[in-house]
Amino acid sequence: MSADNLLLDFTSPGAIPPDPVEEIQRIVNETQIKMQALESLLENEQVEDVAGWKLLAMFYLATDRVNDLAKIERLYKNIAGVSLSAGLKQKYTRWFNEEAASNPIVFEIPKKITAETLPANMIIQCSRSSPGDILLDFSNVQEIDNDGLRKLAKLFSSMTRESIKLELKQINHFIASLQNKAEASTNTRAIWDVLFAYERLQDNRKAFEEKAIQFAILYGISPPSWE
Repeated sequence: MSADNLLLDFTSPGAIPPDPVEEIQRIVNETQIKMQALESLLENEQVEDVAGWKLLAMFYLATDRVNDLAKIERLYKNIAGVSLSAGLKQKYTRWFNEEAASNPIVFEIPKKITAETLPANMIIQCSRSSPGDILLDFSNVQEIDNDGLRKLAKLFSSMTRESIKLELKQINHFIASLQNKAEASTNTRAIWDVLFAYERLQDNRKAFEEKAIQFAILYGISPPSWE
């Protein structure tokens, strides 16, 4: 057959390219059926291995199926005894909230720290609810009174108990100044409480034990324990 007499059959299979939107929807529908089968398998067999659960969670997250996501969170916790979502948020922070992950909430610690000026409760609340980091900026700090010392020690201790990590900007000079004052007098117990709470927060056991020895020598009593 010559080119002039060539007949083009637009009705034959494959002659017309598939609509990309329709093709995507078909794949999504097929994947949804597979995911439903996967959920049934995981639930019925009480599977503890997290791989299948993570795949299912990511699919529900991508397709905005919040109720299904909450359902498998309950199922996995009942089966494995741990949170599925907490592990995913920790590992894939940028996927869950890229803006919060890259822009920490900043608290500028005042020039003079007192019980009234230190926003401890707000810091604790934000650290519990925000998926991003919390940054405490000590750049402007020049003074701290006894009530401020007690409140700061309590804040550091609260963060340690809840396993919340804080970013601490320009705190080294502040801590060094406290250390010098603590070693100069026995009337500085509140300062030592801050120093011990700070080393626990930093998970620096060696520095904590060094300070404990200095404290014991200065006061002639047993120092606080690490735990």
